Amino acid sequence: MKSRALKFPSKSDVNIGVFLCRCGGNISDTVDIERLKSSIDAAVVEDFENLCSVKCKKNIRDYIIEKNLDRVVVAACSPTTHKKTFQSYMNPLNPYLLEMANIREQCSWVHSDGEKSTDKALSLTRAAMERVKHAQPLTPIFRKTKKSAAVIGGGISGITAALSLANQGIKTCLIEQKPTIGGNMVKIGKIFSPEKLAEECSMCLLNPLINEVVRHKKIRLLTNTRVKKAERKGGNFNLILEKKAGYIKEDRCTSCGNCVEVCPVNVLDDWNEGLMMRKAIYKPFPQAVPDVYTIDGEHCLKCGKCQEVCKMGAIDFSMKAEVIPINVGSVIIATGHRGFDLARRPEYGYNRFENVVTQMELARIMGVNGPTKGKLFRPSDGRIPHRVVMVQCAGSRDDKPDGKRYCSKICCMVALKHASIIRDHYPDTEVIICYTDMRTAGMYENYFKYGQSKGIRLIRGRPGEVTKKGDNLVVRVEDTLLRETMEIETDMVVLSEAIEPSKGTVELSKILNVGLTEDLFVKEKHSKIKPVNTDVEGVYVCGTAQGPKDITDSISQANAAASKVSELMNGGLEIEPMVAEVYSARCKMCGTCIDVCKYKAIFMDDEQIYIDPLACNACGACISSCKNQAIEVKGQTDDQIFGIISGMLKDKRDDEIRILAFLDGVGYVAADNIGINKIPYPESVRIIKITSINRLMPKHILHAFKEGADGIFLGEYPDNVMYASIQEKLQEFKKKLLENGIESRRLMFYKVYTPYFRGLAAKFVEFHSEILSLNESLDHSFYTPCVPES
Repeated sequence: MKSRALKFPSKSDVNIGVFLCRCGGNISDTVDIERLKSSIDAAVVEDFENLCSVKCKKNIRDYIIEKNLDRVVVAACSPTTHKKTFQSYMNPLNPYLLEMANIREQCSWVHSDGEKSTDKALSLTRAAMERVKHAQPLTPIFRKTKKSAAVIGGGISGITAALSLANQGIKTCLIEQKPTIGGNMVKIGKIFSPEKLAEECSMCLLNPLINEVVRHKKIRLLTNTRVKKAERKGGNFNLILEKKAGYIKEDRCTSCGNCVEVCPVNVLDDWNEGLMMRKAIYKPFPQAVPDVYTIDGEHCLKCGKCQEVCKMGAIDFSMKAEVIPINVGSVIIATGHRGFDLARRPEYGYNRFENVVTQMELARIMGVNGPTKGKLFRPSDGRIPHRVVMVQCAGSRDDKPDGKRYCSKICCMVALKHASIIRDHYPDTEVIICYTDMRTAGMYENYFKYGQSKGIRLIRGRPGEVTKKGDNLVVRVEDTLLRETMEIETDMVVLSEAIEPSKGTVELSKILNVGLTEDLFVKEKHSKIKPVNTDVEGVYVCGTAQGPKDITDSISQANAAASKVSELMNGGLEIEPMVAEVYSARCKMCGTCIDVCKYKAIFMDDEQIYIDPLACNACGACISSCKNQAIEVKGQTDDQIFGIISGMLKDKRDDEIRILAFLDGVGYVAADNIGINKIPYPESVRIIKITSINRLMPKHILHAFKEGADGIFLGEYPDNVMYASIQEKLQEFKKKLLENGIESRRLMFYKVYTPYFRGLAAKFVEFHSEILSLNESLDHSFYTPCVPES
């Protein structure tokens, strides 16, 4: 028995209006709209050339009023892009009494056979009609958020975002796990300026911003600090921070440096990329902020010599790590990146040959505050090199198992910048850049030409190996333009290493339950219309935590993220009402749902189970775990799921194959991308959008086969916190299929990623072939009827 208290009453005989869009031929050139229209049984069935036009808004509203419609179905393009538009047409009906059939991206754009396309469009429309019969009036959830924010990461992106927020009157906590802020920008020495065709001092540009952070009354700066725990309640975030014991009392340290002179410990200086030594008590660089020394607890002997010479009593070895709780209304992730570990490319000789360095190491060598005070010397012997060879795409655009398939975006410009500086200061040093493709988009093309004018030599080809010959190195490369193999003898080799996500980015994503891309960067909600939003409301991303980009783009994205936070603070947070809801009369307070929910959306308070709608992702895992049927997901009820399944399989012919593909949000967008790129797949595939595979239960799968489905395809994005439970669910599904005499090969699971839509299309083709083979080898009536589980 289902919980009636969770539902709004619906009419037994609802009036449904169905509105078909021709989409200027995008749909009607393939789908027979007249046949589709005549095959639909509804109170109103009308077609329009462009249903999303302002004129059609009035037409739909008039039909709702004149024909007393209870529900509306729009058969047009993807709900991903246009559902909000059509919901705005629904007045005076509740906007959630609308259902869309995607007959463009998932029908007319992927199929060329007009008759089969029309058949599929009909089943998609009927499925939407069956689902909308069980739709309930819903109300968006609105929450006001606290006017404070946490920016995690103190690089140029984090600094920019923090200042933008603070200047808008928002209290901001800037959190950095290292002893000082500034990130990678403070290490690179010079930045390229394509407008001026010159290289500018990075610290000269960054220092004023850092000083403004320190002075700003609305910014609280916490260094040596990391986020340990996070929970979401009532629209706000409770963050538990841990500030590492630095053994220095910041309010007493005058940064005199006497402690450094007596410290007996020498360790590699990570701020200078391990090219020189530092003491166990140190300040990363002279302009470091906070302007205090810090103690490396891992290497410090605690001999007490520094304490003896400190006249201010600023050193205290009894200091412990401090736990700091903060409550904020929003979070910006600005955790930056790290360089690719070139030990994974032994063919380039990194770590084997002293004179093979990375671009970041070269930046430190040529930095005026670096190990050589800005002089270009070979690490092995201190000589000025006569020739430098730069190797592009070291780890980037690399199809090897441990490589990065993406372009790291800035490497070409970084190589040109360093080559330009070398040619300016050392005109007798030849610089050769071995490249795959020189990518200098927009204004940067001017800088590229500027670099060429200085005599920088370019060879198109990726080197295969770097070896040693006497005191020098030999780079073996094939010039793909001249089609000849070359061996270039050189004094130094500089590797343009790939950019990859920092460890902090991956760790923080788990703490905040934020989705990641396949490459482990923070995944934006939508790359075009929501490029700084994450899949968690109130959490935003900027800079290289989101993907490779230069300083200019990082700053732009940081300002965009701050703008979205300000928009949230001033306007409040409105989220979709499709979240889980507890029927308290049925709840036995067992707490199973609390343990199951990895989003930490379910909690117990005053002997009641509550679900935080802002934290809930409507994945449905809690429903499967609840033995008392005390939880339901609004907008994704059992009746709606059964309805859309039945609608998809209605009037199925005996000689016809129909495969139901249940896809989560990521998979659905990937399926839309298949259509946008006009990649064909079998007409047998009918796609049903679902919040998560976790929402499905064995009764839904068995119902589909009972109604005539030949196969079930399940697609889910794997980098989410509930993925482990999906694997368990798949085993449960297969077990139930076998118990009911259904071949388990009729169920396929596939990991979906938005960018890899071609792989999804290929899987559709593969699964169709598998089902065709199974149907040919067995009697078509393969299903042993059973009563679906209650």
